[in-house]
Amino acid sequence: MAILLAGLTSIFYGVFDFAGGMATRRAPVFAVAFWSNIMALALSGVVAFVYHMAFGSAVSLPDLAWGAASGVAAVAGVVAYYEGLAKGKMAVVAPVSAITLSLIPFMFGLLTGERYALLPWIGVALAAPAMWLTVATGIREDRPGKAIYGLGAGLGFSLMFIGLAQISGEAGMWPLIPFRCVSVATAGVLVKAQGIPLRMARTELLLSLAAGGAILANLTYVLAVRIGPLGLVAVVSALYPAVVVVMAFLVYRERPGRRRIVGLLLSLGAVSLIALN
Repeated sequence: MAILLAGLTSIFYGVFDFAGGMATRRAPVFAVAFWSNIMALALSGVVAFVYHMAFGSAVSLPDLAWGAASGVAAVAGVVAYYEGLAKGKMAVVAPVSAITLSLIPFMFGLLTGERYALLPWIGVALAAPAMWLTVATGIREDRPGKAIYGLGAGLGFSLMFIGLAQISGEAGMWPLIPFRCVSVATAGVLVKAQGIPLRMARTELLLSLAAGGAILANLTYVLAVRIGPLGLVAVVSALYPAVVVVMAFLVYRERPGRRRIVGLLLSLGAVSLIALN
């Protein structure tokens, strides 16, 4: 069940992050992050209330604090991710962030007592060349400094995954509210500091609000990590690049070159092997 929930997490992240990436092609990144988090905040209240009515919950101050801390990390990751999608190929930035996202929680789980079999370690060994092949090009002008956005996003999302994993099972989904409150506040500060207008065209606004559906990924991830090991759940949840690549092909007809195709395949192979614990 944990793997199924983690798989749903990767699907939700892929679909809703793609919507946010589409919005950033014509709208400021920080404005998109703000509106997507506004929608996610509203949905988090609904999710928390419904979960409480169905299963009950007893949230504590540390649970709320972990939710808030995860929210800060999430905003940092989302902004880096959207910025990367706006400046480079979706099929490049997404796998880099995903591999980073899979490795850090994997190692955190190992350091905190989780143990993994041989195949996951082979996946770890494949991750570095997979990342290099995905971002490297032979054209000087196209050297993707945008890879740094994928690394930054992966680090932010990793801290978010680790933080959400610290929430107790008795807390229900209430910590998702401070998680999104902090996200909205942080995004708002960034918008104000940059002097970015929040008004945008209707299409971009709708895409930004649709990106707020990523709260569903937070829901399925929290449920998964409560019944499965952090390292394994995080890695399976990081499979979302496959969804992003498919969406990019269907919407923009993006065709990655041979080297990047090999990188994408190795990325998926690495994540799959890490998941086979």
